[in-house]
Amino acid sequence: MKQASIKIGMAVLLLSLTAACGQGTSTETAATPAASAEAKAAATPAPTAAPKVAIDEAKATELLAQFKTPNPAKVVTVSVGISEILNELGVMPVGVPTTTSKMPAAYANVTKIGSSHAPDLEQIAKLTPDVIVSPASIKDSLEKKFQPAKLPSAYIPVDSLEELKLSTVVLGRLFKQEAKATALLEKTTTEETAARELGKGKAAPKVLILFGSAESLMFMNENTFTGSLVKQLGASNVVSDVLKLKEAYVPLNMESIVATNPDVILLVAHGDPAAVSKKLEEDLKKNGSWEKLNAFKNGKFKPLDYNLFGIASIVNAPAAFKDLAQVLYK
Repeated sequence: MKQASIKIGMAVLLLSLTAACGQGTSTETAATPAASAEAKAAATPAPTAAPKVAIDEAKATELLAQFKTPNPAKVVTVSVGISEILNELGVMPVGVPTTTSKMPAAYANVTKIGSSHAPDLEQIAKLTPDVIVSPASIKDSLEKKFQPAKLPSAYIPVDSLEELKLSTVVLGRLFKQEAKATALLEKTTTEETAARELGKGKAAPKVLILFGSAESLMFMNENTFTGSLVKQLGASNVVSDVLKLKEAYVPLNMESIVATNPDVILLVAHGDPAAVSKKLEEDLKKNGSWEKLNAFKNGKFKPLDYNLFGIASIVNAPAAFKDLAQVLYK
């Protein structure tokens, strides 16, 4: 699936997801304890500091400005990742995507409105939504469908982890569910911090990420979901850092694999990962590259769990961090 990215400054900030809007970066934290509680706490050891998350406040303001209806009652989304965020915020949409991917159980009986690439405009129109919330990465193609049908739409970035965090903040504000958004982000950040511990004192590996099937494989840069997790764990994505490729997905090139000689090759395969692995191995052996690559010498060609890494998902991010840290640093 197509992914895109924006760069979000990661200055250390406390998150409270208040409604404050403006330029620069916001510093936000959860509800402040009462003075009496503070006095009591002074006599006991200080608790562990809350996890810290940064957001691009100017971008959050820009994204919120798309929504013409505050706290919209009737919401449709064409995205699994956005559906997951809405579920975590306690929002019940009137329409969700038709998909084979796992969806929140609470949405089992919600009207299905087609896929992100082929939405059912007639079905959506019947729902009379206040807004259709969709991924920013496919805005151009969706606008060609929604605008002529006069369907209200808004687009939020959900391809990388940083984008998912930003969009969680935005939706938390939109639906007046800042506390739930905070809880979700803190859970993700806690696991991210724990996963980083595995890499402390160890050399950062050079990583190549492949996505696709036996018929078609693509390189993934740091602006994809898996790519952003690799970056947060301190590893180097050779597609971004060595090849300097800006596109989120780039067609596989055997010469580039040999030239970058990654320490780790990660595979996100939809379909049979064993078949994809076998095909790649055969292709590399044909040009005599297999035995020369560090990843294969060290047994670091690793298929990843598609259920965790196949779709950009802030709900799956904690488990994905844990799995990925084991692959990179164990």
